[in-house]
Amino acid sequence: MLFLESKTLRHLVDGDVRIKLLEELQQKGLTSIIRTARLNSFSHLLFDPERIREMETSIAAWIESENREAYVRGDLFSLSDHIFFLIFDDNKGVVPLIRAGIVYETGTSEPFRKLGAFCRDIRELLLPQSESRESETGKVENFPQWEQGKPTIPEGFRRFVARQDADSLYTSLRKETRSKRILAASELEDENARVFLRSARDAYREGYAAKLLSGHLVESHEFSIEKLEHVGLVEREVQISCRKTGHALFRLPNAHALAIVTVSDATCSECGSPVVDEKVEEVIAPTQLASSLLEDGSWLVSRLHFILREMGVPESEIALGPSDGTGHGQMMVNLCGESFLLLTRDGDLTPAFARWAIDLEIETEASHLVVVATGRLHNEAGVLLHNHARRRISGGQDFELILADDVAAAGRELRYALERVSLRVIGEQVCDLDGSMGLSVSRLMITKFNLLRTGDELDHQQLWPESGQSFSFVRPPLTLAAHASANSGEIFDVGNVPGESSDSAHAENTETPLNSGTHGSWE
Repeated sequence: MLFLESKTLRHLVDGDVRIKLLEELQQKGLTSIIRTARLNSFSHLLFDPERIREMETSIAAWIESENREAYVRGDLFSLSDHIFFLIFDDNKGVVPLIRAGIVYETGTSEPFRKLGAFCRDIRELLLPQSESRESETGKVENFPQWEQGKPTIPEGFRRFVARQDADSLYTSLRKETRSKRILAASELEDENARVFLRSARDAYREGYAAKLLSGHLVESHEFSIEKLEHVGLVEREVQISCRKTGHALFRLPNAHALAIVTVSDATCSECGSPVVDEKVEEVIAPTQLASSLLEDGSWLVSRLHFILREMGVPESEIALGPSDGTGHGQMMVNLCGESFLLLTRDGDLTPAFARWAIDLEIETEASHLVVVATGRLHNEAGVLLHNHARRRISGGQDFELILADDVAAAGRELRYALERVSLRVIGEQVCDLDGSMGLSVSRLMITKFNLLRTGDELDHQQLWPESGQSFSFVRPPLTLAAHASANSGEIFDVGNVPGESSDSAHAENTETPLNSGTHGSWE
């Protein structure tokens, strides 16, 4: 994924100083892409390297006098894993600004330090020229410092965060960062595992766990009990049950504890027989972690939170809503000034859940509504959500609706949504350079990183040829930018992804499945 950060400097730089600044940055090892391309063109025209600078000066003077626009509007500086950009905003406000920024990947090390060093170099190069002009005019002024622009926070996102209880919010965030909880939540994406754990929890509470959870009975399930045990969702216990009623008498952590009980004079509370004569067997019991994750479908929120953090969304831009006891999960994300409202339910997408989602979306004024339900989509619920989306768009508001029936589909569509927002953001930030470059600078940046990523994947396949796997082409990631905003006007129903088989199953009259095989847009 790609990110963008920028800073601004309130300072006016004229044409000659801009060219000199690019030359001095070249001496520091920062090659300007646009100026180098122009100088290369001049070289091919003149065949005389000594007169290239003269031609540049002449062309710059002509453009600034005839076209009344700057010859140097900015430039790009490409390095191995990041790109710097420098833009002179002379006509976009009362005070002239210099914008410097960095576009980088998730794996780029210390991007903020690199941007800081780049800005510091620019300021140090501009400072002597400013002092020279001050001595000539006899005026002394403080040279400005670089400023970090504050990220835009939508008002609805502010309200969502403000109404959270501070203690519960802190606890939720702390839990989401625990590796054990994250691993356990990933195993719960298997529906068979969730059904088994719910049944096991109920049987355990009722005292009939032995009938359901004995080791030889769980072997028929289509998931690995060992995996559930490894991530802490189940544990093995020794259970003593009444031979007549089957009701559990004692649950012991191990055989050592069993020895202590059997040598005692304890008797069964059900039939009165000595405990030593009752049924002893090993059972598989759900842990407190399993109960916590299954309660109100909080495992869905945990998985989505982890996926967002993997994509690079800052922790400070994710707000988790408290559980309301109805099985509904809620989360909001602020990305580039756009708010994403994520609502989850480990069950059917019912009309009641759809109405609740619409009410919360209206309250938070989110521009992206993501609804994840692991069960079926009731026809009435689908109609309610799509009609709401149409009303939002017909009312002149940019809006996007995403429906998903599992975490994988939700994560995939979230990634695409973030990338669409970010593509617009980077385009807005660097579009001033398109005319100077003669190309789309944002597309140039994105293509560079996509090619680097493709090269890394090819290298990985060459290092591991024994895998023997064939990979089909998939849409490459675009960008994820920070500190700017743009809007979308589409509704997406999670669907057929290129290269994936579609699910054409139809439900009965009153309800249809949430189909992860149909992808459409609404105008």
